[in-house]
Amino acid sequence: GAAATVLTASFADPAGYGRVIRGEDGTVRRIVEQKDCSAEEAAVQEINTGTYCFDNRKLFEALANVKNENAQGEYYLTDVVGLLKSAGEVVQGYCTSDLAEAIGVNDRVALAEAERFMRERINRDHLLNGVTIIDPQNTYIEAGVVIGADTVLYPGSVLRAGTVIGEDCVIGPNAEITASEVGDGAAIKFSVIAESVVGPESTVGPYANLRPGSKLGRGCKIGDFVELKNAVLDDGSKVSHLSYVGDAVVGKDVNIGCGAITVNYDGFNKAVTEIGDHAFIGSNVNLIAPVKVGDGAYVVAGSTVTQDVPAGDLAIARERQVNKPGYADKIRARAKAKKERNSK
Repeated sequence: GAAATVLTASFADPAGYGRVIRGEDGTVRRIVEQKDCSAEEAAVQEINTGTYCFDNRKLFEALANVKNENAQGEYYLTDVVGLLKSAGEVVQGYCTSDLAEAIGVNDRVALAEAERFMRERINRDHLLNGVTIIDPQNTYIEAGVVIGADTVLYPGSVLRAGTVIGEDCVIGPNAEITASEVGDGAAIKFSVIAESVVGPESTVGPYANLRPGSKLGRGCKIGDFVELKNAVLDDGSKVSHLSYVGDAVVGKDVNIGCGAITVNYDGFNKAVTEIGDHAFIGSNVNLIAPVKVGDGAYVVAGSTVTQDVPAGDLAIARERQVNKPGYADKIRARAKAKKERNSK
């Protein structure tokens, strides 16, 4: 039958908080803000957390009588407690033992402390659910993230809202994953993934960047300094290092060599590159979209491909090498003479 119930807490140092003043019967008589406390009231350690449960009708009746006669010249919601008491109503107080529920946020220091409490609570839940977190204080998991059992999180990992991690994964160190899905048994380290899907048993990193719309099948490999954007790679395909694959559809068991890129933008529009199953894309290949490379095709290193490559074909799109005997010495002599002239 209480008109209101106040959530309170007991602090060893209550400075900065409103004090809860109780009557002899244990009910709450009033709440006094820090700047309005007498010396006796300031010594009270029970504080107001700012969380209340009111009888709606009685609350709005009391609000009509709130005055700003205080040190701040403000209208305090807390004055409602005293007004209800004066009207003969009962106001109860529930003192929580969980101080994290009571922390007030009035500056960035307190905000950081409140965030620390929340991170610890989230991490604890995952630990109890079978996730290994090597260093909980340096692992950041937002609310709503789902992580499967026996996954290991290394320090520096940041898992943002909307992320789902499967079982038996290895995440980190220093992996940032946002609104993405990671399949069972995948491994991600030193990489950034946003709004993407990493298939089971795939590996990403170190230093890879999966931008929105990327999707890896089972057992794919994305290596160091690789960027994907709106790219789909089917099972077993590999982009091992120093590549950009954007707006592309890549089949199964494709190998994309070091330095190869899909040239997807002409300055005005994006175009799609398609690569068939079991194709081989050599190092430093430029695939000028829109272009298709058929199943099992082989594109020679250093080629710039502007036309479709049929299935099973070998594509060579580069100048033939020309060797000029003894010409290197002529170039050196010419350069040396120019340097001597410029130094005079």
